[in-house]
Amino acid sequence: MYKRINFLIIALLTFIVLISICHFLFLPKYTQSVKTLDNGWTVEHNEKTYENMSSESIGKLFSSIKKGEVVKLSNTLPQSSDYTFPTLMFLSRYSAVEVYIDKELFLSKYTDYLNEDRFIGCTYNVVTIPLKDKDTQLDIYLYISEDSAYSYFNSPTYGEYHDVVRAFIFKNMFPLATSIFLIIFGIAFLIITLSFYKTLPSILSQLFSSILFIFLGIWMLSYFRLIDFFINTYGKATEIEYLSLYIMVPLTYLIIGCIEEHYKDWIFLVIASTSSIICIFLILLHFTGIARMNQTLRYFQCISLMCSVFLIVIIIKDIKQKKLLPSEIIQLIGLVFFSFSYIINFIAFTLEILHIVPASLVTVRLIPMGGLIFVFANLINYFIYISESFAMRKEYASLTHLAYADGLTDLPNRSRYDKYMADLDSGSDDYCIISLDLNGLKEINDKSGHAAGDKYLLEFSSVLKQCFEDKGFIARIGGDEFVAILKEPYFEEVDNILTRLKDALEVKNILYPGFRRSVASGYAFSTEVPQKDSHSVYLLADKRMYENKKIMHAKLGIAARL
Repeated sequence: MYKRINFLIIALLTFIVLISICHFLFLPKYTQSVKTLDNGWTVEHNEKTYENMSSESIGKLFSSIKKGEVVKLSNTLPQSSDYTFPTLMFLSRYSAVEVYIDKELFLSKYTDYLNEDRFIGCTYNVVTIPLKDKDTQLDIYLYISEDSAYSYFNSPTYGEYHDVVRAFIFKNMFPLATSIFLIIFGIAFLIITLSFYKTLPSILSQLFSSILFIFLGIWMLSYFRLIDFFINTYGKATEIEYLSLYIMVPLTYLIIGCIEEHYKDWIFLVIASTSSIICIFLILLHFTGIARMNQTLRYFQCISLMCSVFLIVIIIKDIKQKKLLPSEIIQLIGLVFFSFSYIINFIAFTLEILHIVPASLVTVRLIPMGGLIFVFANLINYFIYISESFAMRKEYASLTHLAYADGLTDLPNRSRYDKYMADLDSGSDDYCIISLDLNGLKEINDKSGHAAGDKYLLEFSSVLKQCFEDKGFIARIGGDEFVAILKEPYFEEVDNILTRLKDALEVKNILYPGFRRSVASGYAFSTEVPQKDSHSVYLLADKRMYENKKIMHAKLGIAARL
């Protein structure tokens, strides 16, 4: 329990440190104030002129804008000589842009895309304003490439370059830090889960969750228009946004499917496959130029809503049937929180662009918060799952060891020996089987008791381990019967190893003369037996061992008579 708490504290502190770094890194230290151009706009559209408009009223006017139309926005910029690098920044949506300062062209962007009918996404445009000691005339021409391109209009900002950029990033500090956090943790846990995959194949849901974190972080960077401030997307930021968004639905189904093997349920399989195929189909429609992803967004939203509802139904059903492990419940609850945050954000954003409710921080805070809850739910799940899995594997290993180990000597037992012999038969390597039989064990048990006999067995197993080291397989297959199996390149060392084994027993006899220790041995190579049958090789080695035992007994008899 304490380990889990410590793990979560470390994750939380990491996020707090990340927030703090981003806060101090992007905290605007204004040399001059950053001005937001909310009012005083003149709009020319469809041969009509609208004077003294605010950003909010422009958004309402733009709600019915059509593809192919041209909109001119005009305003007056304060004198730029007050700044070192005077800069204007504004968001354009699905439109080519031209910016004129005092009738002189200073920015032309994506105008060549119009003739080629190429996709133009949403991007922030940064314009360097010339230094002048008087107010300047600003004219922005928007060449609309999609219907309903401007369902809302963000007020442009004007000021010192670094102040303008930092002010924007600082405004989106929470989603920025959350996105970076998601990507870093996604990559880190992807590496962790991949390293555990061979030993824990059932970790697939965590593997797909890690990939989902990465896509979620990339989507948030694109959704909040932050990605272009860190990498050059060559105008593909909006496509990255939609692509990562559409991919998250199949990933979500993969996560759910791996939990309790829901992928075996035909209803789940049909719904998940259909939804995933539709998402991929919508992506293909975009890249083939048939339908843009922003135009098919409504269909995706229906699919994502269905995915969220279906997810909740599955969780409720599994909880009622008590199918889920605690770690799985935590993981799915985190996913539900994120799904709800996405749905609520979509509703709030829709109400904002319809001008039913004013713009608020809900759309900025809600999805990152849902993403964080999902991350920390998965962190708990990761820790619980891996901890419990390793505990179970440790217990299984312990039980396996008990099943395959001799209780007294801790050497592999007869069952493990039989399995090893079967593996030899299925392989093609040459091998040597050495049959070993302790002499005098029964007499020691009868005269000195089984404690002395057990001591004899323990001493011999210890010597056996020392002599064979890591050269081959050794096992106790009966009361006084042992076996050793060697492979190349140790074939030439067989006699030397047996000599060291017998010499070590003689040393024991000198140091501890309570009873005599000796072992009879015989060995055979797989090449001596047709078809390399392991049992036949053992019988040949055992036959030679008994021949060696007869010779040893004969020598003892001669010595006794002398």
